[in-house]
Amino acid sequence: MDLRAHAKALYEGIRPLLGEHSPGHLQARLEQELRHVSPQWSECLPDCPGWYWFKPPGISEPQLLLVSHGRIDTKLMADLGPPNNLVDVQRIKGQWAGPLLPPS
Repeated sequence: MDLRAHAKALYEGIRPLLGEHSPGHLQARLEQELRHVSPQWSECLPDCPGWYWFKPPGISEPQLLLVSHGRIDTKLMADLGPPNNLVDVQRIKGQWAGPLLPPS
């Protein structure tokens, strides 16, 4: 089941409890929250700090990367480790999944 199907199922389950509301806005919010629970591979770059799964092009194994704001400006940077260390996510090609929520 993909992310959109999860969001629709959740929405249909709670719709009778909600009363008057905008279904499109609520479903979009559900999809955004589900992204943390069930991350999907995407070409979309990270848009907020957090831990992300990253899969480089080719046959490479996925790796967990910390994405945070740069030290000098607010660009999102990924910690690739030595020798590159912090790299602007705009310059990193591959697929992303996340951000992941920490365990409760």
